[in-house]
Amino acid sequence: MAAGVLVDFPSMGSACYFPSLESLLRDSTSRFLAAVSAAPDPDLTNFRSLFSRVLSTYPDPPLEAVWFFSALTFHDAPDDLRSILHLLSAFTAGSRDAAKPLALLAPIVSELFHSAKPRREVEALVDAVLSYISICCSRPAPAPGPEVNADAGTLLPGFGELVKVWSVRNSRDRCPFQVLFPLVGDEARRELMKEGCTVTFLAGVVVAEAFLLRLCLKLQGAAGVPRAELQKELRIWAVSSISVFQNQEFFGVLLNMLVNPPLPVYSLLSADDEILLRDVLYDALILVDYSFLSGAEVAQANISLFPIFVSRLVITVDAINDARRKGDQGRAISYINAFSTSNIPSYLTSWAIHEAGTDQLGKPIAITPQAFLKWLVDLEDKGLKVFGENFSRIKEKLMHDEGKNDNQSRISHSGADLFFIDKKSHQEGMDTKDGEDEEAVEMETADNAFMAAAHSMKVTANGIRKRKDCGTEDATAMKFVKYKTEDSSVKGYLQATNGMSSGSEVENPQSDDEMEA
Repeated sequence: MAAGVLVDFPSMGSACYFPSLESLLRDSTSRFLAAVSAAPDPDLTNFRSLFSRVLSTYPDPPLEAVWFFSALTFHDAPDDLRSILHLLSAFTAGSRDAAKPLALLAPIVSELFHSAKPRREVEALVDAVLSYISICCSRPAPAPGPEVNADAGTLLPGFGELVKVWSVRNSRDRCPFQVLFPLVGDEARRELMKEGCTVTFLAGVVVAEAFLLRLCLKLQGAAGVPRAELQKELRIWAVSSISVFQNQEFFGVLLNMLVNPPLPVYSLLSADDEILLRDVLYDALILVDYSFLSGAEVAQANISLFPIFVSRLVITVDAINDARRKGDQGRAISYINAFSTSNIPSYLTSWAIHEAGTDQLGKPIAITPQAFLKWLVDLEDKGLKVFGENFSRIKEKLMHDEGKNDNQSRISHSGADLFFIDKKSHQEGMDTKDGEDEEAVEMETADNAFMAAAHSMKVTANGIRKRKDCGTEDATAMKFVKYKTEDSSVKGYLQATNGMSSGSEVENPQSDDEMEA
């Protein structure tokens, strides 16, 4: 393929020579869109023959070529998404890592979002996609070597045109990227439109969309389920899924959707359900110390974690303010505890010292999210780049929240389930004042079912770890531990409670029949 491609289109014109795969894809995309516009059922035989030959020349075919060929297959059978999923998995069996197989799923997730199929059928297909995602995410990262192409991790410049091939059925004069990526925000779409966008980022977007779509479907099918119980079940599923996927790009995309509201689920959920979904995401993204984001060697050496930790700080402040607006002081304190006991404060401090070349930067007045956010805003005012395009909005919001909190009225603790995060000690109490002792004890009573899923099921019986029964433990302080999917007890729990017939490791805590009962 490096020497060029000679193509004969008998029904569309004379033979053409293409100097690269990119030029072939651009021309084929243009011809495909023209053919589809001219006739509802065009003859695509030439395209199929051509791309069958192209794909056969690669041991690991390029994403864009596989994407175009699968679009041709889908055009013939638009209702058979499961067959397309099998086709894509077959073409990526030789991939060295997870990114390309995951990125290729974007059209399938988009079609499921736009699908008019019954909800049950869509749910089954989304579960199959999530099962495939969990399998791909278990692949080890490829070892670096001279045989790896430096450009293999970026999308071709013609990717934007190729998006139109899959979005043409649902475009209705809308932006093709909005059609193909309906469950991410504008910031993620702008990144996808940039030349040089990585396959890894595209993969993270696809996983985030599939994850959100499944949560929305669970909410849609939960009529009659008490809200507190539903929220508990959804956060168990969310934490289990994040822990199985262990994908930093996916985690970052979820964070950015919360940093840049509103969540892109308005066409799927009611306003009340969107609020519940946001609370579930706050809990799952803030209160759990995921192993793929922790550890001294990761925190100090991996610069890619910086935007993730900054976004996590921003949404932690948002979550605290949101909890206080709802009158839930206990939940607000749990978010503060989660931040102060995490590795984020030390990471951000080390980053700032490294970037400024000096430790004479001053320090936050306290190890709290609000204090750290104010400190970073002050640093950016002095010239240190921290928040990028979001700086003005974050600074304005911080000033607004500070003024509002100064005049905040007395708030009482609600009866919501809380997570007490204590990495440093097993003490049974907290230092409290102003008559809050009873509330502090309540905060130490964690949701046992969620702790079992999120914190490695640390209770042992007869030498074997197992889940705690929900609601049977006395109020005690629980030590916060890292959740690692390599722990056999976690895998056993996920497999034992998995409701998906496709064999996914992503837990489905309650069947849809039970949720609709």
